[in-house]
Amino acid sequence: MKDLDQYSSDELKALLADEGWDTPLAPVHRQQLKPWQQGVFWALRIYVVIMCIIVLWAFTSGVHA
Repeated sequence: MKDLDQYSSDELKALLADEGWDTPLAPVHRQQLKPWQQGVFWALRIYVVIMCIIVLWAFTSGVHA
């Protein structure tokens, strides 16, 4: 396998065209979540905050012990 700098610009253009990398990407739109999905993400956020608090508490109490 050759390094990227070992290819000529024509070879790179041909590779990009063969693989379809020269075409623009399809537009991406924001998907509306269902209420239960929003609830799951809020629960995950709350869980992460609680875990961060527990880790900070354990770290600070361990430093002083």
